[in-house]
Amino acid sequence: MKNIFENEIIYITGASAGIGYATAELCLSYGATVVITGRNKENLETANQNLLKVSPKVIAHNVDVSNELQIVDSLNEIRKSYGKIDGLINNAPSIHTGRIIDLDLDAWRTNFKANLDAVFLATKTVLPWMQDAKKGVIVNIASVVGLKGVAYMSAYGAAKAGLINFTRATAVEAAPHVRVNCIIPGAVLTPATQRAIPDEQLMETTINSIPLKRIAEPMELAKPIAFLLSSDASFITGASLVVDGGKTADLNAGN
Repeated sequence: MKNIFENEIIYITGASAGIGYATAELCLSYGATVVITGRNKENLETANQNLLKVSPKVIAHNVDVSNELQIVDSLNEIRKSYGKIDGLINNAPSIHTGRIIDLDLDAWRTNFKANLDAVFLATKTVLPWMQDAKKGVIVNIASVVGLKGVAYMSAYGAAKAGLINFTRATAVEAAPHVRVNCIIPGAVLTPATQRAIPDEQLMETTINSIPLKRIAEPMELAKPIAFLLSSDASFITGASLVVDGGKTADLNAGN
C-alpha cells in the first residue's frame, strides 16, 4: 500500500495524540501531505516534530475546532496553498461527564462543540470543494457511547449519536462523487482513555468486559480509517464501522 495517498492532501482534526496522531503517521507513510490540528500548542509541536521523522509532508495548525473562525480559516488556508483537500478526518474529541440532574445547559452544550458542531463546520466548508472536484472522502470518528446508554456521559453520547446520523445524511447529500463514513471506536489506549481510567483495577475490569480481552492500540483504528479513505473502499459510503473488540456485540447476560 506504499504511496497510495501520493499527491493527496489529508486534513485531520485532533491529531496531537491518540487516534488522530496514529492516522497522521499512517497517512504520511502512504505518501500523503497531512495537516494535523491541535488545541494545545506544545503537544501539537511535539507531534509535529515526531511526524517529521516519518515524512517532511506534515503541516501543523494550532486550531481549537470549537472556534468557528479558527477551523474555517485553517481549512481555507490549506485550500489556498494546495488547491484542494482530498480527505477530511473529523476526529477532535471533547468529553465532559456528569449526571443529567447535575449538568447545566452550558456543560451539556460543551460536549457538542467539538464532537458535532465542529464536524458540521468542517464538512460545510470542505464539501463544496470536494463536490466541485468530483473527488473526496470524509471520515468521522464517533464512539460506542453513541450506540449505548452510559451513565454520566449522556451529553457526549448524544453528540456522538448525532454524529453517526450526521454521517449518513452527509453521505446522501455528498453522493455520487464524495464518500462519507464513520468509525465507531470502543476503548483505545489514548491519553483521554488513560485520564478516564486512571485506576489499574478499573482498567482491568474494562479489559475483561471486552471479548478480545484488551484495549485497542491507536494504530488499530488508524488502519480502518485509512482503508475508508482509500480507493479500496470505493463503494462504501454512509457506513458506520464499529471497531471495539466485540464490546457492543456482547449482551453480557448474567455477568
